Amino acid sequence: MTLPTLPNILAIETSSRSGSIALAVGPTLLLEHPLPPEQRHAAELMPAIQRLTREAGWNPAEIHQLYLSIGPGSFTALRIAVALARTLAHALGTRVVAVPSLDVIAENAPASCPTLLPILDAKRGQVFTALYTRGPGGNLLRATEQHLTTPAAILAQALTLAPPNAPIALLGEGVDYHRAAFADQPRVVELPREFWAPRAAMVHRLGYRMAERQDFNDAATLLPTYIRLPEAEEVYRKKHHLPL
Repeated sequence: MTLPTLPNILAIETSSRSGSIALAVGPTLLLEHPLPPEQRHAAELMPAIQRLTREAGWNPAEIHQLYLSIGPGSFTALRIAVALARTLAHALGTRVVAVPSLDVIAENAPASCPTLLPILDAKRGQVFTALYTRGPGGNLLRATEQHLTTPAAILAQALTLAPPNAPIALLGEGVDYHRAAFADQPRVVELPREFWAPRAAMVHRLGYRMAERQDFNDAATLLPTYIRLPEAEEVYRKKHHLPL
């Protein structure tokens, strides 16, 4: 019997201020490299991927699956990652998995954290967030949908849904903007900054689980997840009485 060949995988994280890319074969991570901010732009992302595939001894045409952090996050960088996914899918037949960026951030947390609250700043006093708890096998489960809300509202929800007396761990780049809203709650703890940024390694970990479930995306219709429209587009839509 011929055993199935494990796929060569490229994982991309461009939603945060510090992006990264990674290569893997099936569930095994081979390489992970950070992306300087300028390398999240269209002219630099593909050369960075080519350098990484050379390091692994691959030809970029040998990428079978692409996992990308789909947002919310940087408008421009997310669009570039989606454009790359569409190009590889069209040219090479690469299969695509879109991984929610809040899931990627939550996956950073140590296994000792039973309840997690990744926070992204949404401006106007709001956050984009979801509450996560650990299942029996240690995998993270969303206790709420990802949504736009206020710090006070998500804190009240977390205190209701989290296991009694369990600490609620905060992480993510939005913590710096909303720390004061959680400061008086003794059950809330702030994880060290090293756990805040989403990483391509976690995109791979989550994406591979999704791929095993055949949870692939149609690259032709793939769109980034945004917290809200760019401000200029919001102004235009309001001016022309279009839905936001």
